[in-house]
Amino acid sequence: MERVSKETSAVLNLISALILIVMTLMCFFLWTKGIGTQGMFNLYANMNRYMPIGATIVLLLNIYRLKVGDIIWIALAIASIFFYHQFDTLREAGFLQNITLALIIFIVLDFKLVEFTKEIRVLFAGLMLLILLITAYRIFTEIPTTEGISIWDKSNKLQEIWINTNTIGSSVMCSSFIASTLFQSLEWTWAKYLKYPIYLIALACAWVVQSQAAFLAVAFFVFFDLWPNFLKEKMKWTYGIGYSIFLIGIFPLSLILANSNEIDLFTGREDIWKHFYQTLFKVKEQFWVGMPPFTFHRGTQILGNHNSYNATIGAFGLIGLTFMSLFILYNVWLLILKTDTQKTQWSFLIAFFGILLQSTMEDTLMAPYWIPITFCLLGLAWQKNKVTIIVDTNEYSTDFFESGEEINSMTRSQRHQ
Repeated sequence: MERVSKETSAVLNLISALILIVMTLMCFFLWTKGIGTQGMFNLYANMNRYMPIGATIVLLLNIYRLKVGDIIWIALAIASIFFYHQFDTLREAGFLQNITLALIIFIVLDFKLVEFTKEIRVLFAGLMLLILLITAYRIFTEIPTTEGISIWDKSNKLQEIWINTNTIGSSVMCSSFIASTLFQSLEWTWAKYLKYPIYLIALACAWVVQSQAAFLAVAFFVFFDLWPNFLKEKMKWTYGIGYSIFLIGIFPLSLILANSNEIDLFTGREDIWKHFYQTLFKVKEQFWVGMPPFTFHRGTQILGNHNSYNATIGAFGLIGLTFMSLFILYNVWLLILKTDTQKTQWSFLIAFFGILLQSTMEDTLMAPYWIPITFCLLGLAWQKNKVTIIVDTNEYSTDFFESGEEINSMTRSQRHQ
């Protein structure tokens, strides 16, 4: 795409970054404040409008940065809207649901294309840390206590504090992932050390609110993120294989677990999944393109899928799950195959895989109010730090938008002079 002037690009970039930060803050505000008031509920109910608008504006502001691969994915995203519109009656869906897959692609591209300078990353990471601290404060000051039972005891069963505890756990997980990965990417000594208290706060909060999925995801991230950067880089092929096996196998694995009477790995969610699959397979076309909204009744509770991959199949069928998985794998494998991927970028991929693991028990990949704070990690994995290359006493700086081929060309020409 045609370039714009450096000054104009800097202004557009700053506006774009601020819009993306505000979008993520809006998502976290829902869970940090709660949706108990009419005003907060209205915000919650309209997020499926606000998020696509914001994502589209940012994409338009950065249209000059698009590459061929990005344009192809945008075209596929738009085509998916028209494709699923053909099955609105079968799925009992409308435009706002049909654009969900496009929203995922737009969000990832937004966080990929916008240059998050170190100054912007400090601001973004600081805000995410503030969200985490506010959430932690509310957890430990508002958690209901039972005489004789510690809040750390697993028998202290909770379902809600100011909002559902699984939602609180998901918020803690996402804010800690974004904060720790952004601080690490700065490659400043003081910033690197901040990840350790973030780890501890996230683990403590997820444990206390009894959010099993969030706790396991944070524990997974902490374990692998503690590895030295050189080991993370050596393991890059493992990331690609792990992502591929997981995304290919998650549907058949969920189907097997749902129909097993012996295995209970997901705290009773298998009953929900079994009922979901029974409903899904009643009509052949539903399996391919989606079905009406699914709910599960357990006593007085009305529950959703509690599995993002089932939620994706329910809304968009196996075609939609395959489409989303291919987009994720495209980004992951492209980062792995690129020779100039920096060591700091691997933490974002580890964190996003933690999100995928947690999503086996929650609907965090499909809801418009979660998509910006989950899929942003996949987009941020493309962010790089500036590198200074010295050739014959002359310095050349490269940034996120300058390719290795351009650097090699400059180097060869300098040597011939």
